[in-house]
Amino acid sequence: MVVKKIAILGCGNGGQALAGYLSLLGHQVNLYAHPDHPGGIKTIQQHQGIELGGIVNGFGKINLASTDLQECVADAEVILMTLPALACEEIFTKILPYLKNGQIIVNMAGYFSSIIEDQIRIKNRPELDITITELTTFPYACRAEGNNKVNIVANKKFVGISAITPSQTDNVIRELVNIIPCPLVAKSSALEVSLYNASGIYHSVTVIFNAARIGNQDEFYFYKEGISEETANAMIRLDQERRNIGQKLGYNLPENYQQLNAYYGYNYSSIYDYYKNSQAHNTIKFMPPSTRTRYILEDIQYLLVPWQSIGQSIGIETKGIKAMIDIASFLHDTDYMTSGRKLDTEMISYYK
Repeated sequence: MVVKKIAILGCGNGGQALAGYLSLLGHQVNLYAHPDHPGGIKTIQQHQGIELGGIVNGFGKINLASTDLQECVADAEVILMTLPALACEEIFTKILPYLKNGQIIVNMAGYFSSIIEDQIRIKNRPELDITITELTTFPYACRAEGNNKVNIVANKKFVGISAITPSQTDNVIRELVNIIPCPLVAKSSALEVSLYNASGIYHSVTVIFNAARIGNQDEFYFYKEGISEETANAMIRLDQERRNIGQKLGYNLPENYQQLNAYYGYNYSSIYDYYKNSQAHNTIKFMPPSTRTRYILEDIQYLLVPWQSIGQSIGIETKGIKAMIDIASFLHDTDYMTSGRKLDTEMISYYK
């Protein structure tokens, strides 16, 4: 295995899980935490690493744990963005002056972040020769169990990937083969990648339909107890709108539960059956602490809003998607349609 210098930007569940795993493999890992959201960075600095449990066990010794962006990315060959989607644009803008030709940027879940980052690069450093990529979803299901302890609950069988320039995707897969902890499958474009990320369906619907339970802190299993047959039926209709958008653009997107079956190696027969029985989703409760969770702040603004904007641009009805955006906006007394990420017709055509 070729040892790589890797920067992981984001010190949440996913960032810590990857940092620990890649350190265990022998890679040189720098882990960045935002000063305003340091997470467990001080504990990681004190212990010089991260303790992993679950399906991966061991202590990963971190090369550098820091709140200094420049220090973390300066010599990195690969930069993994494990940040919430709402932070990716800000952090990419901040690291852009420090980036060097040949570096690979990997956005770890499909929220159209690679498209926005490429637009920032074109505007500010068009001569910079880096490869910006995005995955369809994060490869792990995981949860922090302490400031430097992460439980990796499940590992996906594969995830999809595309480089912003699709002709570079196969080369990127070769570069990442010993970094991303599951096989990578090439997708046709960055646009397709983010239409594959169906978390906007099952996260947002389940939070909205369980707002009272979450608000009252009535502990429950978010998936098997939070999803009824009626909730699942709403997800099916929402999922069909996502797939209709994909079909109009030439993508054959699988149904949400079929996609999840493939990710985890299951064989459930419906969305309802999947979420009632999936071990990956029901080993721990996964209940958010409030409705102001990334399941809304991220999945509504950075998945449902761009899906709605794409549907509007290409003439696909997105009544259900818009309803979820409107209800979440009403619930939180805000306007997620305005604050969310939108893609115009020119961007859709360019990145298709």
